[in-house]
Amino acid sequence: MSQELAAAEDHLRPALDRYVRACSSARDACISGGWLNSSPDLLKNLQKRSDNIASHIQKLQGARAVIHAARNSISKITLLNEFPAEILAHIFQLVLPGQSCLVLRGSERKMSKIKYPLFPDALAHVCSYWRRIAITTPSLWTHIDIALDHSLNPGLFARAKVYATRAGQLPLEIHISDPGSQRESNYGGFRGEHPEYNPSHDWDDLNDFKVLAADTVPIKSLEFDLKIHTRYRDTYYSVLEYFFARSKPGVLTRYATECVNSEWLEPPFIEPAETPYTRSGALLTVPSAHLEELWLRIPIVRINCLCPHYKSKLYHGLTELYIGKGIPEITGLQLVNILRSSPKLQVFHLNAPVEFADDDEGLFEPVYLEDLRCLNIMIRGDDLLSGPDMLRWITPGSESLRLAYMGTPCEEEFESFFSRANVTEFYVMAWISPLSPALKQTLRLEILVLNVFGCGTTDLRSLLDWDDIHISGNDDDNDNYGGSDEPVEHTPAPAPSSTARIDTLCLLWYLEFAFEDIQKVVEMYLVQRLFIYSGYLCYQTEEERVVCDNPRNIRAKLATITTCPIIEYFPKVPSDAGDSIDPDDWIDTGAWSRF
Repeated sequence: MSQELAAAEDHLRPALDRYVRACSSARDACISGGWLNSSPDLLKNLQKRSDNIASHIQKLQGARAVIHAARNSISKITLLNEFPAEILAHIFQLVLPGQSCLVLRGSERKMSKIKYPLFPDALAHVCSYWRRIAITTPSLWTHIDIALDHSLNPGLFARAKVYATRAGQLPLEIHISDPGSQRESNYGGFRGEHPEYNPSHDWDDLNDFKVLAADTVPIKSLEFDLKIHTRYRDTYYSVLEYFFARSKPGVLTRYATECVNSEWLEPPFIEPAETPYTRSGALLTVPSAHLEELWLRIPIVRINCLCPHYKSKLYHGLTELYIGKGIPEITGLQLVNILRSSPKLQVFHLNAPVEFADDDEGLFEPVYLEDLRCLNIMIRGDDLLSGPDMLRWITPGSESLRLAYMGTPCEEEFESFFSRANVTEFYVMAWISPLSPALKQTLRLEILVLNVFGCGTTDLRSLLDWDDIHISGNDDDNDNYGGSDEPVEHTPAPAPSSTARIDTLCLLWYLEFAFEDIQKVVEMYLVQRLFIYSGYLCYQTEEERVVCDNPRNIRAKLATITTCPIIEYFPKVPSDAGDSIDPDDWIDTGAWSRF
């Protein structure tokens, strides 16, 4: 293309030069006078040439516009160092999220390990220009990590002081971790005569967290990630005292604690030393009035340890509340009062047991939470009974609600809850009882995810009435499951009607499915997208009923269900965290957007 343009220009330039010379000659001849000036033919010819020149100019202008358009359509490569400082600083901020934190997390957001973060320090070591921009961009340095009783902490401690200075007056994110030290794990085996035995459970270097240069500092987030061996270490409370005392009410907006193994210990409340609530509380030498004012203005709380007492102001005016297993014992009345004190609550996660008494029902009315948009009740094992009780005491507003549930199946409570809530996304775990009565209370579910990890489930009884379920194998004699000498002709019953519609249905960890049941579910709920992760498919052939484990054949058979536009089968679940209490660990729903 470039060669063609150059060749055309090589022809145009000499022709244009010759044309200009000819025009100049005509001008000189006319100016010199003589009989030429009175020639009508000459005047007519000059007028024609003038009109032609105007046409040539117009064509050249068009060619110029075309060249400009072609030039502007080509992306220009600009070196990063050619960007203005403010743009490069913004690029640094886009790169930083997720790169500057010490703690690496596994399922349920629990600390899996710690790793010294390279950013944002690495940005300041590329060149002098980057270093100048990075150091003079305070927002890059607001996240401060401390690793108690760990070999990385001397470097982190020195770094934290520098970060606090570079952040200037911007609010800080303080992140305290205790990944578990060898001497702490050894402590349980020591005796009084052992040279390393220390009855205070403390060591001098555990105070390397005092990184702030002023008595009052803007702190927007205080977060703990702790691995507990046999007790809550005294230094945890010293850290709380230090940072709570220096925080400004209204600036601190997030308090989060995540303790591994905390459910095996009896945790104390953290309480003001001036006005303690309990005889076994961990007392903080911070003025009570300051603590209560500070706590009152924190809208986001995530706790499974280091909990202020349930009567404190921490649990007032919340927008997000996460209560994990490991907190001090909480009663139904206490929890309902907490919810009642936060009428604007938007997100509520509970996976701790709640002690509901038999006579609680007459003590309080259900709590109306107008703005609730995410409700996650995941309670395991012997504490399952708390789940239905919690549903009973919550009345959501008209906002679209994402509901996640693991607990005792209670069809009546679910039917009642769905009748008064606008549930649009439903994630349910370890549930095999019928859901159809509850689903009939809603007109449309955008997403329904059924996770039966560890249940050994082989049918879709939770979505169909029990009489409509197709038993795997030979219907007449289930002992012939997986094969029969005589061919069995199966005619699926008509799908029962339902007022509910499910846009996207996801089935996780089923052992197998009957093709006829999947067909019924799709027709019954008008499913538009079906995603199946793991499980064999059982269907009838002319020879016998088979249980198919071939992914290609399973996909081919499912493709015959034409009433569902999108059906995808995956032989394996992409995540191993099937038993996680966090539905976001089960499956990446964002990946569905490509289907």
